[in-house]
Amino acid sequence: MHKLKKQLTLPQVISMAAGGMIAAWMVEIKYWFELSGTGSFWALATTAVLVLPLAFVYSEMSSMLPFAGGANIWVSNAFGWHLGWYFNWMQLLIYVLAMPTVSYGIVTMTNYFYPLSFIQTKIVALIVLVSWFFMTNKEIKILGKIQNTLFWIMIITSIFVSINLIFSGQWDFSNLGPWFPKGFSGYSAAVGILIFKYIGFDLIPQLSEEANFPRKHQWKAYLGAIGLTFLIYGFAIIGNGGIVSVEWISNIDIVDPRVADLVGKHWLAVIVVIVGILGTVTTLSGFWLSASRALYGAAQQRQLSSIFTRLNKDGQPYIGNIVVGILAIYFTVFAPEQWVEYIYTIYSFVAGIVYTTVVLSFLALRKKHPEWERPFKLKYGTVIGIAALAFTIWVILASLSEISMTSIILLVGYLFIGIAFHLYAKKMQKNHPEEWKPIVLSPKDIKKSS
Repeated sequence: MHKLKKQLTLPQVISMAAGGMIAAWMVEIKYWFELSGTGSFWALATTAVLVLPLAFVYSEMSSMLPFAGGANIWVSNAFGWHLGWYFNWMQLLIYVLAMPTVSYGIVTMTNYFYPLSFIQTKIVALIVLVSWFFMTNKEIKILGKIQNTLFWIMIITSIFVSINLIFSGQWDFSNLGPWFPKGFSGYSAAVGILIFKYIGFDLIPQLSEEANFPRKHQWKAYLGAIGLTFLIYGFAIIGNGGIVSVEWISNIDIVDPRVADLVGKHWLAVIVVIVGILGTVTTLSGFWLSASRALYGAAQQRQLSSIFTRLNKDGQPYIGNIVVGILAIYFTVFAPEQWVEYIYTIYSFVAGIVYTTVVLSFLALRKKHPEWERPFKLKYGTVIGIAALAFTIWVILASLSEISMTSIILLVGYLFIGIAFHLYAKKMQKNHPEEWKPIVLSPKDIKKSS
């Protein structure tokens, strides 16, 4: 079996996870304001608090079963190999859907310098994806260093920009009202859908097999990523919302730089766009790496062909990278002009299903295998697990209220591809029973993967 290298430090894992959450905010913030105006600040804060039980569940599970493939291994242990595969296929979709978001976000930010039509934007987004495919095949410690550097530059710059807007002389606290223009229903929908902006912490278990720090410290990566994400987004909402109205934002293509221009700070606008593009580009690596490792983990369990465990000279599962690229292109090509809403609703719905299954697996494995070593063991696990479960069900219901028929059709098409892979694996088990005998990784396999 080809083994992944342990090369990622705790700060690098945090930057990859948080980088997966903090991407193209100056483009996506329009949709947040449409959902709940400046109340999206409180929706993000609420979601951050509500997602904490889920993050702690992930912390225990990833410390107990630290394999590439992440939650696929958890679900397979709790509910069986077959359900594990379908769960993995839905989990893969979370990572794949992030890529059109990132690539469209990058191109939309460049519109500040040179406006493009939607077709042109789609073409350039595809070029970005194809170009980044070659970066994902480089050694992971190189990608980690690049992302870590650009991530912290982006964090510092975004805070600097928000503070500049607040002290621009045109910012006024009264402009932040009304906090909830669509009332509780808008706030509630925003809480459910803005889980999308915290999806990224689940990159951590995908990378856990390559982490070179103690498993008991994985919870620090989850909390660090969530905290940084709220800090940046919260600042951006307050900084922009105190100057312009929801109506003004709805008619703008890219928010932060346009607001900077409005207050007479063009230099600030240029800086935030350039840094935003560079920071967002590196976000692709975190999701792409996690997606290819979801396929790698499935191959380890023989849910997919062993060719997905093949590594190139830089230690990257290159077959998985190719498949991930094809899927990312599929969702980018079929994205409608209102791509933010399209991706958010699919993303949130699928995330709700994935997270619900993870929590159920957490509760089941606590009863099924209480003897397994848990380097990080959650206190009051059952209570926190139930709290996490209530939230994940809410996410499903909130996203269903916003999802479109186009999104549902794309989801059905994607599910059929997953069914085809599963049927192929079942066929190969009959024809080659030894080579394709189902495997479910457990704690006894941890030393073997080291």
